[in-house]
Amino acid sequence: MIHKPILGKTASNIFVIAYLLGTLFFRFKLEEQIAGHTIVSLALGGFALLFLWALYKSGYIRPSLLGLGAKD
Repeated sequence: MIHKPILGKTASNIFVIAYLLGTLFFRFKLEEQIAGHTIVSLALGGFALLFLWALYKSGYIRPSLLGLGAKD
């Protein structure tokens, strides 16, 4: 059986924050090159959120609401 890596709550929170800031930074830098094509920018943002949602639903990450969730 293949063991999938699962991040804890703190590591998941750090990953989610870094991922969101990284994709936001990437979209701001890319915005200059796509010259106002907002549909492309929205599609990239949607895909980034879809990827994050897929990681959450598959169980690879288990973020809380930035430490505000119930303790285990």
